[in-house]
Amino acid sequence: MIRSFSRTIAVILSCTFVFSLVFAGTSGSVNYTSKTNASALTLAGGNYAEVDTVEDAVAFIEKNPEVFGNDKLPSEKVPVIILPGISQSVSYLANEDGTPYINKDGKELSGGLLIIDESTIYETLLKNLMGPLCQTLILQKDMGFTDAVYDTICEAFSIQASDLSGNPVNNLQTVSYDCPVSDMTPEDRNAFYRGIPMEAVTDLIGEDYLYVFSFPLIGKPMESAQKLDDYIQMVKQQKSVDKVNIISVSLGGTILTAYLDLDHVDGSDINQIINVVSVLEGCDLMSDFFARNFILDDEFIYSEYIPMILKESNGYGTLGYIINIALRLLPRDVFEKTLTRAVDGILDTLILNCPQFWSMIAKDRYEEIADRYLNDAEHQELREIMDRFYLAQCNLKDNLLKLKNEKGVNISNICGYDLVYSDYDYNFFGIMKSTLTTSSDGILDIDSTSLGATYAPANTSLPEDYVPAAPGYMSPDGNIDASTCLFPDNVWFYYDQHHEVGRNDAIIKLCGQIIIGEIVTTADQAEAFPQFNGNRNTKTLTKTYLPECEEVLANAGNYNPNDVAEVQAAYDEANLMLENTVCNQAQTEACTERVLNALRRVGVRPQPEDKSQQEALEAICKFLNDVVYIVYGAQGFSDWQSRGLPLLQ
Repeated sequence: MIRSFSRTIAVILSCTFVFSLVFAGTSGSVNYTSKTNASALTLAGGNYAEVDTVEDAVAFIEKNPEVFGNDKLPSEKVPVIILPGISQSVSYLANEDGTPYINKDGKELSGGLLIIDESTIYETLLKNLMGPLCQTLILQKDMGFTDAVYDTICEAFSIQASDLSGNPVNNLQTVSYDCPVSDMTPEDRNAFYRGIPMEAVTDLIGEDYLYVFSFPLIGKPMESAQKLDDYIQMVKQQKSVDKVNIISVSLGGTILTAYLDLDHVDGSDINQIINVVSVLEGCDLMSDFFARNFILDDEFIYSEYIPMILKESNGYGTLGYIINIALRLLPRDVFEKTLTRAVDGILDTLILNCPQFWSMIAKDRYEEIADRYLNDAEHQELREIMDRFYLAQCNLKDNLLKLKNEKGVNISNICGYDLVYSDYDYNFFGIMKSTLTTSSDGILDIDSTSLGATYAPANTSLPEDYVPAAPGYMSPDGNIDASTCLFPDNVWFYYDQHHEVGRNDAIIKLCGQIIIGEIVTTADQAEAFPQFNGNRNTKTLTKTYLPECEEVLANAGNYNPNDVAEVQAAYDEANLMLENTVCNQAQTEACTERVLNALRRVGVRPQPEDKSQQEALEAICKFLNDVVYIVYGAQGFSDWQSRGLPLLQ
């Protein structure tokens, strides 16, 4: 009797088990709030488990008790809202009726970062600068050239100017998406994936559950936060859910900061938050710009800086060395004033009156910088606006702790570290003085993106006598201590990882695993996603080279069999590398190079260019640059009469 009853229960449980798994397997990729259910699917192989007898069913149940730890069906899907980074929300200059303004070349004036009317910029440069520059060069003194530089920069950036109350001077509109990615136009959808390659996330949750909240760069973060709240309510209504997930990226962290401090927000709408290289406590880079805290070392300015910037575009500093020599046609005092007036123009037109730029100032430097610029009567309203955001910034950690402790919201941070501002891309930021003391992703400091990591300057280690707050959280290179982070068990670090994390497929995969609940803390899947990981750039490989390989393999009959075999081998090796989410840039570069060479063999990619001439020209120009610096030092050619020649001193 008892045995018969046990078999009956086993059959009922088995049927329930199979039904629930088949139901889950046919309902599409979803985001579950219950990690247990997601684990059950994995244990069962993804769809169902097949047994031959009742005894086998009982044995399966006894062997896998965790499968039946929750007798509920999978939880509701939870949509994901992306708060994008700078340049990933597109704004445009509009007419009074809201339609896009068209310039004289018939183009709209739009962009994510800077909006400049290219149809008039060259005319403006010639009109404003040519006369004063010629007079200055002839007379070797400032004949209005530096003021002309200021006027030109103000005119170039005037489209995105703000008034003293922090409002855009012009009618700027931001493109918004009141629909999931799946319902975007093909053009918008492709643009989204180019800017934020979230395929590894949408593969898990579906495009119909991924949303993008756009916000203006020339705007007020607290107002954008209120619009985010409205957007969250819209998404909840569209999907008939109670909560959403938020992924903040870079500048999106400022909108999250503001949102969490709105009076009526208590966190009940949030399921979990992932901050990916997010501005959470400001950044020293922007603070340095406001404070004019630049590296003005003579050799750096007159010999190294410009070649370093221009080398980023094509790999050679040749033009930069030529410009260095040409700049000596200006007396030093004129050159220095030119730099000063250029910074004046950028600050006065684009930055100083724009609240969103103010939101990027490091929390511990805000009051000093605000006192410098916003203490006069005409800036009183803007000071009140920014003080309100500063309060949100100061409250952020408490707000996040309240979410976690009272609402059960899981909060994760993903960061890059151990770079200075001149590493990799955007190396013009290398002039900011904090590059000498930071450990960053090349843009944002690690203490901001991680919410509190203790760090040493990039490429160094914390002192030998440093005692971490808790054991087990030091990076292998000794550069950072994660134990001081707000959530030390929910923060992942990628060594030498640049701010453009979309190039690293492993980071996007980590986001996906966190979103679906497979990873909750750094202890989960630690072998695949260690707390301290390396870096890699797979964007060109995954977006360009591998699709080209697939095209070759699909038309293998058109190519030499041996060449096709190498394409296949290189393709397989690259995919095997991509499956391993422990990042190794050297391995990635080797795989990428092999795939590229295989594509060259079949003629899909051109053979490498002979770089010997470019390298020789660069070497010659650098030699001339160095000689001029040795002879003349940090001054113009005409300055030797008053300053003398360093070589003779």
